[in-house]
Amino acid sequence: MFLQNDWRAGVSGAVLAVALLLPASAMADEAAASEAASEITADDTGGEIVVQGIRASLDRSLDVKRAAASVVDAISAEDVGKFPDVNIAESVQRISGVQINRTRGEGRTVNIRGLPANFTLTTFNGHVLPNANGDSAGSRVFDFMVLPPEFVRTLSVYKSTTADLEEGGLAGTVDIHTPRPFEIGKRVLSASVQGEYETNSGKIAPRASAFFSDTFADDRLGISVGISYTRRKPATHAASVGYTTSTEASGIPAGSGPDDLNGNGVIEPSLRVRFPNQVNYHMFEEDNERIAGIASLQFKASDALTLSVDGFYSELNVKANTNEFLQIFANANRVISATTQVLDGLPTTTRLRVADVDMRGGSRTEDRKSRLYSLTGNAKYEADGWTASLEGSYASSKQELDQLNIADITTGDAEFVSNPGDTLWSMIFRNGFDQARFDPNTYRVASLNGPLNQKASDHVWQLKGDLAREFGDQGLTALRFGVRYLDRKVYQDNSRLTVTAAGVSALYGGLPAGTIAGSFSAAPFMRVVSPGKGAYLGSYSGDAVFAGSWLASNTLAFVSRFSDAQLIAASPGSLTNDATGITDVQEKTLAGYGRADFAVGTLSGNIGLRAVRTQQSTIGVSPDLAGITIQPDAGNITRVPASAPLAIKRSYWDFLPSFNLKWQPTEDLLFRLSASRTVSRPNLGDISPTTTVNGPARTVTQNNPLLDPFRSNNIDLTAEWYFSKDGVLGTSLFYKDLRSLIRRDTTVQSLPITYLYSNGTQQAATVDFTVSKLVNGKGVKVKGFEAYYQQAFTFLPKPFDGLGAVLNYTFIDNSDPQQLTAASKHNFNLTGFYEKGPIGVRLSYSWRSGFLSTAAVAPAMSQYTLSYGTLDGSINVKVTDQISVVLEAVNILDTDERVRFVGSNLPQSYLDAGKRLFGGVRFAW
Repeated sequence: MFLQNDWRAGVSGAVLAVALLLPASAMADEAAASEAASEITADDTGGEIVVQGIRASLDRSLDVKRAAASVVDAISAEDVGKFPDVNIAESVQRISGVQINRTRGEGRTVNIRGLPANFTLTTFNGHVLPNANGDSAGSRVFDFMVLPPEFVRTLSVYKSTTADLEEGGLAGTVDIHTPRPFEIGKRVLSASVQGEYETNSGKIAPRASAFFSDTFADDRLGISVGISYTRRKPATHAASVGYTTSTEASGIPAGSGPDDLNGNGVIEPSLRVRFPNQVNYHMFEEDNERIAGIASLQFKASDALTLSVDGFYSELNVKANTNEFLQIFANANRVISATTQVLDGLPTTTRLRVADVDMRGGSRTEDRKSRLYSLTGNAKYEADGWTASLEGSYASSKQELDQLNIADITTGDAEFVSNPGDTLWSMIFRNGFDQARFDPNTYRVASLNGPLNQKASDHVWQLKGDLAREFGDQGLTALRFGVRYLDRKVYQDNSRLTVTAAGVSALYGGLPAGTIAGSFSAAPFMRVVSPGKGAYLGSYSGDAVFAGSWLASNTLAFVSRFSDAQLIAASPGSLTNDATGITDVQEKTLAGYGRADFAVGTLSGNIGLRAVRTQQSTIGVSPDLAGITIQPDAGNITRVPASAPLAIKRSYWDFLPSFNLKWQPTEDLLFRLSASRTVSRPNLGDISPTTTVNGPARTVTQNNPLLDPFRSNNIDLTAEWYFSKDGVLGTSLFYKDLRSLIRRDTTVQSLPITYLYSNGTQQAATVDFTVSKLVNGKGVKVKGFEAYYQQAFTFLPKPFDGLGAVLNYTFIDNSDPQQLTAASKHNFNLTGFYEKGPIGVRLSYSWRSGFLSTAAVAPAMSQYTLSYGTLDGSINVKVTDQISVVLEAVNILDTDERVRFVGSNLPQSYLDAGKRLFGGVRFAW
């Protein structure tokens, strides 16, 4: 569709490596493989194992992959506290079949084999972590931003399942394993200090970490502890546009018509036209601070019994300003001219000029505090072929959010121009408006609005027990049984502040009069905003017309003068917590499994069954869609009242069989067959009966407490040729038959609304809204293959024998490309490294073709992210045995992210995140 051959040259050097030891029975086979893998780095005298360097990690990865009981790939640290990338997600994407999603340029979530991120289960030492961070409350998607890479010992990606692996990863499971003292087995002390430079902001921020581990009392007591501090000061430039529809009889704004929206000079009352309701330009300025700590205490109570306690803490503090420049055509009253084309089934404006576009220059200031902690206790008994473990854990994630903005308004002559195939639209200001928009006296205050003291929480209690019996090398080799109980509760309120213009004036101490009667001037708050370094959207090289700077209110300087109580008291009823936007969900699951391992000659494998009962309880309200109110003068605040309380309970069973077969006809050749049934549950926020209404976009979005889980039947086939100690050539075929998929049921409904204006007047209107609701729908089939190659070129003459490469390609196809998001058809990674003596160099290039990013039903338009590739690199120079100098770079090519609307081929968004450069020193003793 929009596939581009933008394969910018680059080479990649992801350090693909292995698992060392994974928790409990779900990871038992990979733990055994890890022991074998470690042997390759033992010294000639059979002494300590030394695990460090790119090549050693790559070699160990092959041993783990080779010995695994299912289809598994892994990445491990090159040394304790030294993960291959500064962002965990960036490393994961270098595994074949894995893609990542970025938020303002930083990898945050993971997709496996073209399925959305909520189909990937991410566990931390075998446990689910809660996630109330950012906009993630109610989501099952793990945000890799909360976890420092220095704390990762091994990251394993399970592409096929076994009965003892926790359910929830329909596409696959990512398990993050942290270092423990008994696994390290010796005294280790490491530290690093770095500076990070962001090219868009021109600012430098520090990063530092330290880790210590040792064993005592004849190796019967072990302690490890680590701390990490990271600060980022990025700046991201973004532009986006949204469309809505209206009949010419209704006009713009809704209900104020008629308007000639297609520009043919004739009013056609029933003609529905698609037009840009809002054009957005943003400069995101952030100051992010993450403080994290990890600790592990292990005690060998006897030769058979080991007790462990593990703790993790992560604190994320975000202070950000979103300098926004908005042109809201949906609020304009006078259409001057329009030109349309029939696109995606509807007349769509490619040129729209209005005499009084609603222009806003705000600065939404964000103060977000997120806390995540986890505590786990484990008892493991091993004797006479028996292994038993009991483990309990509690994890909590909480967030408090303030996100206020002084909304201001000016109006003027503006024209929007966007044609199919454009990379970016043009926004042209006419009749002197391009100069007038820089006059602060032309702006009036709309309101002070946004979330205030908005709280989210996510709590997870888990208890599990496992029992295994080993028998021998042939026949029935092992039996495994276990149970697991999980209780998860998610809550997020809807606390919002809306202070009227009069209230803002009172807080200020009396604002000057505004441009219209009864209004208040925003001039005291306005200042020019421009990029910290370089040009706005500096990576764009086309001929589109757009502003490079603008006036925006200085919200932070104003609100920092007042307490929350003073802000709330400025306007009666200013603080609301509408029940239609509250999430309150609890989920309890009880699972049991049985697994049998077997071996007959060169054949080995396992077969098992996992049974799971899920209980869900949701509390909320049904919406009163006849009572919608919109406040145009206050920033288009849209509210929907509650109609009646709702409390829904439901439960269901899932039976998940799995079968894994491995055939090794020769020492170097290996074939696998895996068949399984997997499940992923809907996001907890999606089963909350919340309703969101967007007045300018004229949309109503409803969730559904009765959504069923996603279920899939899967088959995997692999062939692996290990042609040398450090070389592999292989391929994997995969097929997933998703029996169900959650879709959106979309209708156009005429709803009564009331416009509330700041002067106290009201206006009633009937407006057509696009109403979409999540529903259970038909499934989709996904199929594809992976091809991969890895080798260290030790056969080359010196000094070229330090070269090596890792290459992989993934092809993904699906039966419903108009519905399934995140499925890039073509994906590849090119890896190249050089490691010789004290020097280690790595370059990593990852590319994916375009993919559906948002699925919509007409008259809305789906969105498609265009293909893109990123080049990252690192240089490590060992000054002494203990000291190394490290240089790293992320997004060296300054790749932007571009999105188009499906069907119309109109541009939807453009994002420029800039480059990230790192330099520092690492110490290891």
